[in-house]
Amino acid sequence: MKKGKAKRSQKRYLSIVLVPHSSSRVKVFRFNSFYIKLVTFFMVLIAAFVAGGLYISKLLEENRTLKENVISLYSTTAEQNALLQKKTEEIDTLRKESEAFREVVNDRIEEFTDKFNRLADEYLEERSLDLRASRSGERTETAFVADMRSLKISLDRLGVLYSRSGLPDADLDSVEERINAFMEVIPTLWPVEGRITDRFGYRKDPFTRKKTFHYGLDIAADVGTSIKASASGKVTYVDYTYATGRTVKIDHGNGFITVYGHCSRILVEPGQQVKKGDVIAKVGSTGRSTGPHCHFEIHLYGTAIDPLDYLEKK
Repeated sequence: MKKGKAKRSQKRYLSIVLVPHSSSRVKVFRFNSFYIKLVTFFMVLIAAFVAGGLYISKLLEENRTLKENVISLYSTTAEQNALLQKKTEEIDTLRKESEAFREVVNDRIEEFTDKFNRLADEYLEERSLDLRASRSGERTETAFVADMRSLKISLDRLGVLYSRSGLPDADLDSVEERINAFMEVIPTLWPVEGRITDRFGYRKDPFTRKKTFHYGLDIAADVGTSIKASASGKVTYVDYTYATGRTVKIDHGNGFITVYGHCSRILVEPGQQVKKGDVIAKVGSTGRSTGPHCHFEIHLYGTAIDPLDYLEKK
């Protein structure tokens, strides 16, 4: 019996043996198992508290960061909403202004188109058959061509206006074709690029030194420079004359005939159809000439007129 009690008594304690290096004396520490369990329990409890505290602290930190992010997000969203509202108002204002502008432009274009068509019809249909002074005496053929130039410029500007406004194009193709067709046979293109040495009208003859009438325009240029047809038409004359040397004449219809003199070489033949801008000859100094140049004349119904009244303004 005593032996069994001794064994149970030994199980109630925990011994720790320490063997120091400095001495041979062994130290033995004996602990009651109940206190060991109690200490272990408290250590586990403390560890659990510490771990829980750290976890809760981490959760609180994450929650604080999340709240800050949410506040920042709400602030950004509010700013974006305000900016979006502002831009929406600006766009709405621009849209209203654009619509008002388009209405004004549309009205102006319709008004201009009507006027343009009326003018074009009047000039092209009523006056294109007779370019002499109008029967009423109010307009001359020169004024007519000037007006046609203005109409063509207006047509080009109107096309630009259409392209910028985004409005549907008006039906101006037929009018433009008629204007272009008419302008093709009006001698407005300079036959040669160069310096004017003699104008239309009275001048001192370079050979006789007497006052004589000059029926054309002298344009100085180098020998071999291309001479172009001032308007579309039919070549009616290619020959050599004492006064103008190698000479070309073109009939453009509507009473217009142009003459190109002092050519060094002629590139067309009688009966040939030429278009405005076609090269018909080369500059020379043939005939009664003091130097290389192109002598250019315009005749309207048999009467020589000042070419500067028809040639494009430089």
